[in-house]
Amino acid sequence: MKQTRRSRALRRRGRAAGVVLAGGSGTRVGAGINKAFLPLAGRSIASWGINTLGAVQGVGILVFVVRPEDLEHARFVAARETDRPLEIIPGGETRQDSELMALRHLADRIDAGTIDTVLIHDAARPLVSHGLASAVLHAAREHGGAVPGIPVTGIAPVQGADGLAPGDPRTLDALLRVQTPQGFHAATILDAYEAAARDGFVGTDTASCAEEYTAAPVTWVRGEETNFKITYAQDLLLAQDVVTALGLRTG
Repeated sequence: MKQTRRSRALRRRGRAAGVVLAGGSGTRVGAGINKAFLPLAGRSIASWGINTLGAVQGVGILVFVVRPEDLEHARFVAARETDRPLEIIPGGETRQDSELMALRHLADRIDAGTIDTVLIHDAARPLVSHGLASAVLHAAREHGGAVPGIPVTGIAPVQGADGLAPGDPRTLDALLRVQTPQGFHAATILDAYEAAARDGFVGTDTASCAEEYTAAPVTWVRGEETNFKITYAQDLLLAQDVVTALGLRTG
């Protein structure tokens, strides 16, 4: 009976959609293919984040955004490496274009209220935990927007050409190394991205677009050191070490 009430509550407020972006290349990793499709402990880097988001309670739809030339790789991931149905769409020239295309892909369901929240995640962060993704979803539903982050410490602010500002009470302790997934109320973030497209605004990530075009507060939850982005070859080696050390499930 308790589970039934919970299920009804989820249906009333809609489901969340998990969007995984894989628009990068393998250049800095030293690979000849998109790094999202490089192997990590027996399966592709992208499949780790996809499966983690898909296991989060409340996430009912998964969207995988890839470069047009990577569609075959994406179909292989969907057929062989994921636990849930995967909607594959081509992305745009930039990260923001790809996010907009994902939101437009979901627009009818957002307008109908069947999707209430969107989580947007970088495929290049394969080791995001189930707990972190769940925490971001919960915070996004509670506040309207949420990002994971790790506070930056031990750095002083710079004041113009004079260098460090002595005695300045501001420090970057209040700033964050922001990670993904970033979660937002679906209708709000869709409207924000459409407005940004009309204005030609390009943000650094999902949160920057939300802050520019919405009044919704963006809160943060504590990120994880293991939720790092694979950019260089040594990052992939480190990810393999983390998988081994933590005994994570492999392919």
